[in-house]
Amino acid sequence: MIKEFGYEYDAVLDRKLWNECKGKVANEKLLGANCLRSGRDALKAIAREYTPRKVLIPALACESMIMPFERYGHKVQFYKLHRDYSIDLNSLRIEEEPCLFLYMEYFGRPAICGLELRKLKEIGSITFIEDRTHNLIWPNRTSFKPDYAIASLRKWLPIPDGGLLWGDIKKNLSDDISFSTTRLNAQCMRHEFLEKGDIKLKDQYRRIFSSVSDIIDNSEPSAMSSYSYEKAKDCDWQKLREIRSENAKILMKILNDCPRVNLIQDETRLSDLYVVFTVSKRDEVQRRLSEIGIFNTVIWPLSDEQRGICQVARLTEEHMLAAPCDQRYTPDDMEYIGREIVRIVSDVNK
Repeated sequence: MIKEFGYEYDAVLDRKLWNECKGKVANEKLLGANCLRSGRDALKAIAREYTPRKVLIPALACESMIMPFERYGHKVQFYKLHRDYSIDLNSLRIEEEPCLFLYMEYFGRPAICGLELRKLKEIGSITFIEDRTHNLIWPNRTSFKPDYAIASLRKWLPIPDGGLLWGDIKKNLSDDISFSTTRLNAQCMRHEFLEKGDIKLKDQYRRIFSSVSDIIDNSEPSAMSSYSYEKAKDCDWQKLREIRSENAKILMKILNDCPRVNLIQDETRLSDLYVVFTVSKRDEVQRRLSEIGIFNTVIWPLSDEQRGICQVARLTEEHMLAAPCDQRYTPDDMEYIGREIVRIVSDVNK
């Protein structure tokens, strides 16, 4: 059996559940949230509730956070971050006309406190949208209640589709499950590849994973598939928290002892989506790790406008990697990943 670390989840088709759920979407709630196809769809569902207006988005944001608003005619305006990934409040241009304000924590680092949010609420007609993807499994550290909160569920669980939206939306969701069925097929192909090593399967599922988001981009917001909902509702969240936090703890301890690695995540039990760090010669480090089956996510491809507005966003894009610490892996796996990262970073930067 082939052993790889990171990259997309693989899956084994639950045929009985598939037959029960085939063609259906979830109308139920999960964790108190509306169930959508993806976090991107959750933002699209919010964006289309409003007439075109200014939307404030952090300069360190991926295309999936920007596209939903541009699709519905909103004007995106980026704001800056400090070195600790908190919001540079001086770069927020709040005016009298209504606007949308999207904010998020980065890997357990608070972006803005409740007091600052309440002050902003007093000075403008702002619709607050919190992206909780990075801290979904842990309690929110501010008592401020945004108008909406969203999260990408499929980043946390081995389900083909899934996004969460807290807040009221008036417009109906579609029941398009083509994204879910396409990704599930790719996940099953990846599982077969890991078991049998057929390189043709790897080529096929990689092509699917790299292009399947086009289905979301070119369609209206859709509900989560019933198949993913049933899988997600049975999740043992406490077990997931324990595994991820323990894995992150092991990996962070190893990386923290390497002077050429700069950890971004200070401690566990705040995020644990990945273990994030910055290094010199990032692209070469990532390439060599990928060659031995350790896949580190790059955060994130940015536009020239985003890089020019915020130096922190630019440096993050150039130097950051995100190592896997999820529930697929054991403490021994974390030891191996940590040792190999240190070895390759040290070799590349000697």
